[in-house]
Amino acid sequence: MNIYDFNVRNTEGAEISLKDHAGKVMLIINSATECGFTPQYDSLQELYEKYGDEGFVILDFPCNQFGHQAPGSDEEIVSFCDSTYGITFPIFSKVEVNGSSESPLYAYLKSQKGFAGFDPEHPLTPILESSLERTDPDYAQNSDIKWNFTKFLIDRQGNVVERFEPTTDMAIVEDEIVGLLRPKNADNIMEYTYKTHDTCSSEIKLNIEGNVVTNISFTGGCNGNLKAIPRLVDGWTVEEIEKKLSGVICGRRPTSCADQLAKACREAYEAQKERMQA
Repeated sequence: MNIYDFNVRNTEGAEISLKDHAGKVMLIINSATECGFTPQYDSLQELYEKYGDEGFVILDFPCNQFGHQAPGSDEEIVSFCDSTYGITFPIFSKVEVNGSSESPLYAYLKSQKGFAGFDPEHPLTPILESSLERTDPDYAQNSDIKWNFTKFLIDRQGNVVERFEPTTDMAIVEDEIVGLLRPKNADNIMEYTYKTHDTCSSEIKLNIEGNVVTNISFTGGCNGNLKAIPRLVDGWTVEEIEKKLSGVICGRRPTSCADQLAKACREAYEAQKERMQA
Protein backbone atom coordinates (compact mmCIF):
# COMPACT_ATOMS: atom_id res chain seq x y z
CA MET A 1 0.00 0.00 0.00
CA ASN A 2 1.11 3.55 -0.69
CA ILE A 3 -0.37 7.02 -0.94
CA TYR A 4 -1.69 6.40 -4.46
CA ASP A 5 -4.09 3.71 -3.21
CA PHE A 6 -6.35 6.30 -1.57
CA ASN A 7 -9.32 8.21 -2.89
CA VAL A 8 -10.58 11.44 -1.33
CA ARG A 9 -13.59 13.70 -1.92
CA ASN A 10 -13.37 17.23 -3.23
CA THR A 11 -15.68 20.00 -2.09
CA GLU A 12 -18.18 19.11 -4.85
CA GLY A 13 -18.44 15.58 -3.50
CA ALA A 14 -16.56 13.94 -6.37
CA GLU A 15 -14.15 11.13 -5.58
CA ILE A 16 -10.56 11.94 -6.50
CA SER A 17 -7.70 9.44 -6.71
CA LEU A 18 -4.36 10.53 -5.31
CA LYS A 19 -2.90 8.79 -8.35
CA ASP A 20 -3.76 12.07 -10.08
CA HIS A 21 -0.74 13.52 -8.26
CA ALA A 22 1.66 10.65 -8.91
CA GLY A 23 5.18 11.86 -9.54
CA LYS A 24 4.69 15.07 -7.59
CA VAL A 25 6.01 16.14 -4.22
CA MET A 26 2.94 16.53 -2.00
CA LEU A 27 2.34 18.37 1.24
CA ILE A 28 -0.83 17.11 2.91
CA ILE A 29 -2.28 19.33 5.63
CA ASN A 30 -5.26 19.36 7.99
CA SER A 31 -6.43 22.94 8.24
CA ALA A 32 -8.84 25.17 10.15
CA THR A 33 -10.11 28.66 9.39
CA GLU A 34 -10.27 29.99 12.98
CA CYS A 35 -6.99 28.75 14.42
CA GLY A 36 -3.93 30.57 15.71
CA PHE A 37 -2.00 28.78 12.95
CA THR A 38 -4.42 29.81 10.17
CA PRO A 39 -2.04 32.59 8.98
CA GLN A 40 0.24 29.77 7.81
CA TYR A 41 -2.01 29.79 4.75
CA ASP A 42 0.03 32.78 3.54
CA SER A 43 3.27 30.80 3.64
CA LEU A 44 1.64 27.71 2.14
CA GLN A 45 0.29 29.68 -0.82
CA GLU A 46 3.72 31.22 -1.35
CA LEU A 47 5.28 27.75 -1.42
CA TYR A 48 2.70 26.55 -3.91
CA GLU A 49 3.28 29.52 -6.21
CA LYS A 50 7.05 29.23 -5.89
CA TYR A 51 7.41 25.50 -6.53
CA GLY A 52 4.21 24.42 -8.29
CA ASP A 53 5.90 24.49 -11.69
CA GLU A 54 8.51 22.03 -10.38
CA GLY A 55 5.96 19.38 -9.52
CA PHE A 56 4.87 20.43 -6.03
CA VAL A 57 1.29 20.39 -4.78
CA ILE A 58 -0.46 21.03 -1.47
CA LEU A 59 -3.56 19.00 -0.58
CA ASP A 60 -5.69 20.70 2.07
CA PHE A 61 -8.12 18.74 4.27
CA PRO A 62 -10.10 20.99 6.63
CA CYS A 63 -10.86 19.38 9.99
CA ASN A 64 -13.10 20.55 12.84
CA GLN A 65 -11.75 18.20 15.52
CA PHE A 66 -9.39 20.66 17.23
CA GLY A 67 -11.17 23.37 19.18
CA HIS A 68 -14.01 23.33 16.63
CA GLN A 69 -11.98 25.82 14.64
CA ALA A 70 -13.25 24.79 11.19
CA PRO A 71 -17.02 25.15 11.73
CA GLY A 72 -18.00 26.23 8.23
CA SER A 73 -19.33 24.17 5.33
CA ASP A 74 -17.00 23.11 2.53
CA GLU A 75 -18.27 26.01 0.45
CA GLU A 76 -17.75 28.51 3.26
CA ILE A 77 -14.22 27.26 3.90
CA VAL A 78 -13.27 27.53 0.22
CA SER A 79 -14.74 31.03 0.06
CA PHE A 80 -12.80 32.10 3.16
CA CYS A 81 -9.52 30.68 1.87
CA ASP A 82 -10.01 32.37 -1.49
CA SER A 83 -11.04 35.79 -0.20
CA THR A 84 -8.65 35.97 2.76
CA TYR A 85 -5.52 34.20 1.51
CA GLY A 86 -5.98 33.75 -2.24
CA ILE A 87 -5.54 29.98 -1.94
CA THR A 88 -5.22 28.23 -5.30
CA PHE A 89 -4.06 24.76 -4.21
CA PRO A 90 -6.67 21.98 -3.93
CA ILE A 91 -9.00 22.07 -0.91
CA PHE A 92 -10.94 18.89 -0.18
CA SER A 93 -14.07 18.09 1.77
CA LYS A 94 -13.81 18.24 5.57
CA VAL A 95 -12.51 15.09 7.23
CA GLU A 96 -11.81 13.65 10.65
CA VAL A 97 -8.18 12.77 11.23
CA ASN A 98 -8.46 10.91 14.55
CA GLY A 99 -10.92 8.46 16.07
CA SER A 100 -13.44 5.93 14.83
CA SER A 101 -14.50 8.07 11.84
CA GLU A 102 -11.00 9.08 10.78
CA SER A 103 -10.16 9.30 7.11
CA PRO A 104 -8.42 6.13 5.81
CA LEU A 105 -5.84 8.43 4.27
CA TYR A 106 -5.00 9.89 7.66
CA ALA A 107 -4.90 6.48 9.29
CA TYR A 108 -2.24 5.57 6.74
CA LEU A 109 -0.29 8.82 7.12
CA LYS A 110 -0.14 8.40 10.89
CA SER A 111 1.01 4.80 10.51
CA GLN A 112 3.95 6.02 8.44
CA LYS A 113 5.04 8.99 10.56
CA GLY A 114 4.23 9.34 14.23
CA PHE A 115 4.34 12.33 16.54
CA ALA A 116 7.88 13.45 17.35
CA GLY A 117 7.17 16.50 19.50
CA PHE A 118 6.53 20.23 19.08
CA ASP A 119 9.20 22.82 18.48
CA PRO A 120 10.33 23.75 22.02
CA GLU A 121 11.14 27.30 20.89
CA HIS A 122 7.67 28.05 19.49
CA PRO A 123 5.62 30.37 21.75
CA LEU A 124 2.48 28.23 21.38
CA THR A 125 4.16 24.96 22.35
CA PRO A 126 3.52 25.30 26.12
CA ILE A 127 -0.15 26.05 25.45
CA LEU A 128 -0.54 23.05 23.17
CA GLU A 129 1.28 20.72 25.55
CA SER A 130 -0.77 21.86 28.52
CA SER A 131 -4.04 21.47 26.66
CA LEU A 132 -3.19 18.02 25.36
CA GLU A 133 -1.94 16.78 28.74
CA ARG A 134 -5.25 17.68 30.37
CA THR A 135 -7.18 15.39 28.03
CA ASP A 136 -4.52 12.70 27.51
CA PRO A 137 -1.42 12.57 29.73
CA ASP A 138 0.11 10.05 27.31
CA TYR A 139 -0.60 12.07 24.15
CA ALA A 140 3.07 12.09 23.13
CA GLN A 141 3.16 8.29 22.95
CA ASN A 142 0.63 7.89 20.13
CA SER A 143 0.62 8.96 16.49
CA ASP A 144 -2.66 10.88 16.55
CA ILE A 145 -2.79 14.30 14.93
CA LYS A 146 -2.37 16.81 17.75
CA TRP A 147 -3.65 20.03 16.19
CA ASN A 148 -4.53 21.96 13.05
CA PHE A 149 -1.92 22.45 10.34
CA THR A 150 -0.03 19.22 10.90
CA LYS A 151 1.72 18.46 7.62
CA PHE A 152 2.90 15.29 5.88
CA LEU A 153 5.51 15.47 3.13
CA ILE A 154 5.29 12.90 0.33
CA ASP A 155 8.08 12.26 -2.19
CA ARG A 156 7.69 11.71 -5.93
CA GLN A 157 7.43 7.95 -5.41
CA GLY A 158 4.50 8.27 -3.00
CA ASN A 159 6.47 7.65 0.21
CA VAL A 160 5.62 9.53 3.40
CA VAL A 161 9.01 10.99 4.25
CA GLU A 162 8.34 13.62 6.93
CA ARG A 163 5.76 14.88 9.40
CA PHE A 164 5.76 18.49 10.55
CA GLU A 165 3.81 19.65 13.57
CA PRO A 166 2.13 23.07 13.30
CA THR A 167 4.93 24.60 15.41
CA THR A 168 7.60 23.68 12.85
CA ASP A 169 9.13 26.74 11.24
CA MET A 170 7.91 27.07 7.65
CA ALA A 171 11.49 27.67 6.50
CA ILE A 172 12.30 24.12 7.61
CA VAL A 173 9.28 22.83 5.71
CA GLU A 174 10.45 24.68 2.61
CA ASP A 175 13.98 23.27 2.87
CA GLU A 176 12.62 19.71 2.99
CA ILE A 177 10.36 20.36 0.01
CA VAL A 178 13.25 21.75 -2.03
CA GLY A 179 15.38 18.76 -1.07
CA LEU A 180 12.83 16.44 -2.67
CA LEU A 181 12.26 18.63 -5.71
CA ARG A 182 15.96 19.15 -6.35
CA PRO A 183 17.86 16.11 -5.07
CA LYS A 184 21.60 16.57 -4.86
CA ASN A 185 23.80 13.85 -6.32
CA ALA A 186 27.26 15.12 -7.18
CA ASP A 187 27.99 12.13 -9.40
CA ASN A 188 25.03 12.96 -11.62
CA ILE A 189 25.54 16.73 -11.85
CA MET A 190 27.26 17.96 -15.01
CA GLU A 191 28.79 21.42 -15.25
CA TYR A 192 28.30 22.99 -18.66
CA THR A 193 29.55 26.12 -20.40
CA TYR A 194 27.75 27.55 -23.43
CA LYS A 195 29.17 30.26 -25.68
CA THR A 196 26.37 32.69 -26.50
CA HIS A 197 25.68 34.16 -29.95
CA ASP A 198 24.41 37.57 -31.08
CA THR A 199 23.65 38.87 -27.60
CA CYS A 200 25.28 40.99 -24.91
CA SER A 201 26.54 38.12 -22.76
CA SER A 202 29.51 36.04 -23.84
CA GLU A 203 28.85 32.73 -22.10
CA ILE A 204 26.50 30.91 -19.77
CA LYS A 205 27.55 28.43 -17.11
CA LEU A 206 25.10 26.03 -15.50
CA ASN A 207 24.73 22.71 -13.76
CA ILE A 208 22.35 20.06 -15.05
CA GLU A 209 21.13 16.90 -13.32
CA GLY A 210 18.65 14.89 -15.33
CA ASN A 211 16.53 17.65 -16.83
CA VAL A 212 16.84 20.04 -13.88
CA VAL A 213 19.00 23.14 -14.31
CA THR A 214 20.68 24.94 -11.40
CA ASN A 215 23.55 27.30 -10.58
CA ILE A 216 23.09 29.44 -13.70
CA SER A 217 25.47 32.34 -14.28
CA PHE A 218 26.08 34.71 -17.19
CA THR A 219 29.36 36.31 -18.22
CA GLY A 220 28.71 39.77 -19.59
CA GLY A 221 25.19 40.80 -20.46
CA CYS A 222 23.45 44.05 -19.62
CA ASN A 223 25.93 45.90 -17.42
CA GLY A 224 27.56 42.53 -16.77
CA ASN A 225 24.86 41.90 -14.15
CA LEU A 226 22.30 39.32 -15.31
CA LYS A 227 20.96 38.14 -11.98
CA ALA A 228 17.20 38.20 -12.34
CA ILE A 229 16.93 35.37 -14.87
CA PRO A 230 19.10 32.86 -12.93
CA ARG A 231 17.15 33.58 -9.73
CA LEU A 232 13.85 33.15 -11.52
CA VAL A 233 14.51 29.83 -13.24
CA ASP A 234 16.98 28.10 -10.92
CA GLY A 235 15.69 24.57 -10.35
CA TRP A 236 13.41 24.55 -13.40
CA THR A 237 13.46 21.76 -15.94
CA VAL A 238 14.87 22.18 -19.43
CA GLU A 239 11.35 21.94 -20.84
CA GLU A 240 10.02 24.64 -18.49
CA ILE A 241 12.88 27.00 -19.36
CA GLU A 242 12.37 26.43 -23.08
CA LYS A 243 8.63 27.05 -22.75
CA LYS A 244 9.14 30.34 -20.91
CA LEU A 245 12.27 31.73 -22.55
CA SER A 246 12.65 30.39 -26.10
CA GLY A 247 12.17 33.11 -28.67
CA VAL A 248 12.34 36.01 -26.20
CA ILE A 249 13.58 39.11 -28.08
CA CYS A 250 16.03 41.56 -26.58
CA GLY A 251 15.30 44.62 -28.71
CA ARG A 252 18.99 45.49 -28.88
CA ARG A 253 20.41 42.30 -30.37
CA PRO A 254 19.25 39.63 -32.86
CA THR A 255 18.49 37.32 -29.93
CA SER A 256 18.41 37.67 -26.15
CA CYS A 257 20.22 36.31 -23.11
CA ALA A 258 16.98 34.58 -22.10
CA ASP A 259 16.63 32.83 -25.45
CA GLN A 260 20.30 31.85 -25.33
CA LEU A 261 19.77 30.33 -21.88
CA ALA A 262 17.02 28.12 -23.31
CA LYS A 263 19.39 26.97 -26.03
CA ALA A 264 22.20 26.41 -23.51
CA CYS A 265 19.95 24.21 -21.37
CA ARG A 266 18.88 22.08 -24.33
CA GLU A 267 22.49 21.69 -25.50
CA ALA A 268 23.61 20.76 -21.98
CA TYR A 269 20.80 18.22 -21.68
CA GLU A 270 21.78 16.54 -24.96
CA ALA A 271 25.48 16.55 -23.97
CA GLN A 272 24.59 14.96 -20.65
CA LYS A 273 22.65 12.18 -22.39
CA GLU A 274 25.61 11.46 -24.67
CA ARG A 275 27.96 11.28 -21.69
CA MET A 276 25.68 8.84 -19.88
CA GLN A 277 25.39 6.64 -22.97
CA ALA A 278 29.14 6.58 -23.59
